[in-house]
Order: sequence, then structure tokens, then C-alpha cells
Amino acid sequence: MTLDSFPSKINKFFGNYDAATVYKYLGIALLTLQQTSMPLMGRAARYREESEVFITTVNVFMMDVIKLVVCSTILIVSEGSIEKYVTALKSALFDDYVETVKIWVPAIIYILQNNLYYVALTNLEPSTFCVIHQLKIFTTAILLKVVLGKQLSSTQWVALVLLVVGVSNTQLQYEPPKQIEGYVEQDPVVGTIAVVTMCFTSAFAGVYMEKVLKQSTVNVWMQNVRLAIFGVVFSGVSMLYSDYETIKEDGFFRGFDGLVWILTTTNAVGGLTIAVVIKYADNILKAYAQSAAILGAAIGSWLLFDFEPNLAFLAGVIVVIVSIVLYTKYPYQAKSAPEKVAQKLIRVVRI
Repeated sequence: MTLDSFPSKINKFFGNYDAATVYKYLGIALLTLQQTSMPLMGRAARYREESEVFITTVNVFMMDVIKLVVCSTILIVSEGSIEKYVTALKSALFDDYVETVKIWVPAIIYILQNNLYYVALTNLEPSTFCVIHQLKIFTTAILLKVVLGKQLSSTQWVALVLLVVGVSNTQLQYEPPKQIEGYVEQDPVVGTIAVVTMCFTSAFAGVYMEKVLKQSTVNVWMQNVRLAIFGVVFSGVSMLYSDYETIKEDGFFRGFDGLVWILTTTNAVGGLTIAVVIKYADNILKAYAQSAAILGAAIGSWLLFDFEPNLAFLAGVIVVIVSIVLYTKYPYQAKSAPEKVAQKLIRVVRI
């Protein structure tokens, strides 16, 4: 069986629905579920007595291990044998040393991001994290404009301003989570700095991949395998350097229960869901998925963590959701030659 045979099997299973439609709505549903549940699970896994909290660097290391296993398995199935997979992997790693070295940059950035993710959720409740994290749209747009020269529509610029205003509004009259004796100490300022740093590193990694690795002939699954290999190496070194004594004293899997394993696995393979959505769903649906996830995280925070949103927070959430939809729905559209000529004639007439 190969990956190419999946669409035909989907058609047989769902009857009249074509594979692309099924993938699109399934991907959107999974993306919404993932983006809603991940902050909630992350918060629940970190909001515990300090002795029961997992070691962050161990969790990040295991994420890369799981990602490597999953992507390798997909490639082995696709290639048809382990031997063909190994041959393709050797080619991807050693045929172009320069490109392989270039992979180090996003690999290191993703490790930093994953560590910051847990720092943020240790210090912020999930709904606040979700809202602030939307600043990644702003940072990515600015970097795309500055580095790659990408054009933004006037509506998108308005949306970016609304995004910043909305996020800022959620921080007005913000009440930090209640500190429980014996639990991990919380600092909303540290959490906010962690999320904002994530937004900048995420933007940089995305633009870097677009600019430096755009011409790569390596397919997306092998690209993920390469990233995971270097991720395992770099996160392993970071883990041993930062937490060797703690691991030695408390054990490698301290705090790993069923919830943490689900969190780790979902974090590791979450990119696969995003890959499906990017391929089959349009940007508008992705925007609605993001909006639904923010609302879901807010409701989950209220039910699970006694979060009580004030009016400033609710107003900020609404503004952020509106900005996401506007930014996605009204992208820049290059003017055709006749339109450009018409605009020049209008200017001449006005003069």
C-alpha cells in the first residue's frame, strides 16, 4: 500500500464525497480540536505540585523522537521497504551538505519554541495564551514584508492593527491565576514574554524555511525526518546539559501520566494535521478554526481552571477573531495590466 492509494480508499468509504472534501473538513475539525485542547492539556499537565510536573526538556526530546518514528513510518510505507527508506534518507542527508546544515537553524528554533510553549502555559491560563499567540500573524506578516517583499492589502494592514489592539485589550485588568501552595510558581509577565518570543521565533522559522529551503527537492515527509533527527540530537544535548541531575534523581519520565503522553504525542504529530489543512482547506476555513479554538480554550479555561474573563478580555477576543477573519479573507491581489493602465489614466485625468 502507498500513500497514493488513500484517496481511492476514502472514496469507497464515504461514497459520494470525494477525498479532497473529506480531507478538508476532517483536517479542519482535527485542527480546531487540536488548537483548543493543546493549551488546556498543557496547562493541566503543568498546573500541578512541583514534584509531579514533567521535566520540560525530556518532553521536548520525546516529541522529536515520536515525530521521527511517525514520519519514518509514513515514508517506509510510501517507499515500500525499509531499504528504500534508508537509501532515500542517506541521499537527503549527505547528497547536499549545505542544505543539511541549513536545517539546523529551524531545528534549533523549534526546540526553543517547544520549551517556551511550556514556560508560557506554566504561567498563563489557556485562553490568554491562545489570544496572545495570535500575534504570530502580525510577526509573520511583517517579516514576510521585510524579508521576502510580500505585499499586504490595505484590509490586512487594518487587520494587523486590530490584532495588536485586541491582544493588548485582553491584558487590561488581567488577573493572574491563583497561586496554590506547593504548585509550580506562576508569573504572568514571564508567560507573556514567552508567548511573544514564540511569535517572533515562529515567524522567523517560517520565513527562513520559505526563503532558504524553498528550492529543496526533498519531499515534506523527508524534510520532517531531517528536522526530527537534528531535533533529537540538539534537544538531547539540551536535556542532558540542563536537567541531567534532576533526571538522575527523579527519573527520566517523572510526571509522565496518560495526559502527558497524549499531550506529547499530539504536540509531536500536530504538524501533520496542519499539513493536511494547508493542502486541502482554504484560508477562510483555517481562520474560522483558529477563532473556534480561541472560544473553545476560553470556555475550557472557565470550566476547568476557574478562569473568569472580564469585559476587556471578551472585547479583546472579539477584536482578535475579527482581525483573523479580515486578514485571511482579504489578501493582496496583484492588479492586472489593464487595471494598472486604467489607474494611470485616472491619475492623468485628475492632474
